[in-house]
Amino acid sequence: MQPAIRSGTMGVRVKNSYNRTAAGTFIKAQRDMSKVLVTSIVLKPNVTLVDIISTRMMGQYGFLATVFEAFRVHKLSVDVVATSEKLPDIESELGQLKLDLDKIATVAYRRNLAIVSLICNVQRTSRILENVFDVLDSCGINVVRMSQGASKTNISLVVEGADGQKAVLALHKRFFEDSSPV
Repeated sequence: MQPAIRSGTMGVRVKNSYNRTAAGTFIKAQRDMSKVLVTSIVLKPNVTLVDIISTRMMGQYGFLATVFEAFRVHKLSVDVVATSEKLPDIESELGQLKLDLDKIATVAYRRNLAIVSLICNVQRTSRILENVFDVLDSCGINVVRMSQGASKTNISLVVEGADGQKAVLALHKRFFEDSSPV
């Protein structure tokens, strides 16, 4: 698929082998995103939020390097990172990580959460988030954390694990089934 996309002129059609009459998805190098808010919604269940709180982070270089080194040593992947000057929040699986992180910060965990990621036109973040929060509020779903990807193609929301599937279905209805929220 990548050589076809890289050519810039050739696209690839992906078909559904369970529904051969369906049109499938046509993938090409460029897409007109001017009228599209969200192209995909993805759910990652069973995540843990790790709050790492340290006043030592303020104005210090290397703090996050130390945090990520602890994740590397314990062979844990990091899915989403949201930082402020005082607080990095990291969602990942746990292990013996707490022992290392307790040496440099106060660490708190929240288990049984889910990450809902919207693959989207991040240049229209305000419009997307307006719709997202309207939908989730109407469903009684609270957003625990959120992060915008550095690639400018996704927004990730952390919600209670029990609300993950409900959030995806409600957001799918808004962005793909209802009249366009554009």
